[in-house]
Amino acid sequence: VGLKAVVLEQSDKLRPEGTTMTLWNNGMRILELFGLADQFRSIEVPENCRLGWVVHLFSSPSYIGHHFLFFHSWPHEMRCVERKVLLEAIAGQVPQGTIRLNSRVTNIKKSETSPNVTNLELEDGSTYSAKVVVGFDGVNSIVGSWLGLEKPKSIGQLGVRGMAEFHNGYNFPKLFRNFYGRTVRIGIIPMTPTKVYWFVIWNDSSEGWRNITPEEIKQEVLQLTKDFQVPQFTLCVNNTSMETLIKNTLRHRLNMKPTWETQVASNVTVCGDASHPSTPNLGQGGSMAFEDAIILARKLHQALKSKESQISKVSESERIHQALLDFHRERHGRTYALTHKAYMIGLSAIPDTAIKCFIRDWFFIPRAVGRGNYLEPTLFDVGNLPIDEEESHN
Repeated sequence: VGLKAVVLEQSDKLRPEGTTMTLWNNGMRILELFGLADQFRSIEVPENCRLGWVVHLFSSPSYIGHHFLFFHSWPHEMRCVERKVLLEAIAGQVPQGTIRLNSRVTNIKKSETSPNVTNLELEDGSTYSAKVVVGFDGVNSIVGSWLGLEKPKSIGQLGVRGMAEFHNGYNFPKLFRNFYGRTVRIGIIPMTPTKVYWFVIWNDSSEGWRNITPEEIKQEVLQLTKDFQVPQFTLCVNNTSMETLIKNTLRHRLNMKPTWETQVASNVTVCGDASHPSTPNLGQGGSMAFEDAIILARKLHQALKSKESQISKVSESERIHQALLDFHRERHGRTYALTHKAYMIGLSAIPDTAIKCFIRDWFFIPRAVGRGNYLEPTLFDVGNLPIDEEESHN
């Protein structure tokens, strides 16, 4: 789009945060903008098997309910992709030198000589100066801390994620399946003909799990889920490499106060999980970050590269600041709504009593995760990338 950008990556290599990412229509639409969507569609399980989702309800050992939410005849698409593969594909689309490895930011300072520039001090002692600083640096954002943002809070649940690999394939249904129990829920999402993503979430406010080994995590998962009696899930856990196991506390920040008042300071802001960390109950975290990137690019392009910006009497720094404010004004309503909805689904999905489970099964599930309420946000169309007018005339 004609805007030079540099990515400061703290690791010595491209480092995905997590094992997989769920992409719905809105996320796949953005991959289409970069010409990458067909690459991921081609490595996934066949499309006519991808678009079924069955929710199994276990209110008691003697009851099993089924809700069939959508199938391939509906205009919905959901794919679970490996973060490493996705990251490498996106990195292949940017100019060489855009990604700077071994660039851990340790401090942020406004320039004393150029008030419109922000200096990023790196761990190796060097300094990188920028007209615009955007923190896409996750829930533990350094940029967010510099802005004074409240740290994401635990919602009282823990989760374990893993990726099973079956070298000879697997023969269970190629559907996204959720299993809701009492205080625990599990899920299985086919990724490719040989790989399956799985997760388990349960009510637990403790954080004393950080020092346990991957093998202990695996045994904990098997113990937590034994009452479900879902052999495919157990098979997935037992075919999961230890290095793909991730256990963490589910956290979020609801951003009740408008983000344009709290998340912009001069030419510095945050996006993605650094801006609106969400629980994983809608599978929208990655797609919302993609949306942020496209919309922010449009705002900055309008401020710096459009014909209007070239004849504007407003200073460049003020145009940048206004673009960041406009970005958050546009995004706050959607990101707040999805973060809040994800929280409410997570809070209501795994109650601790039979009565609450009954209410969940017969009232909450049909309404909260029905086609309209759950899937409507996935049909959001972020629009197109801006066109660089200089390149369009060449």
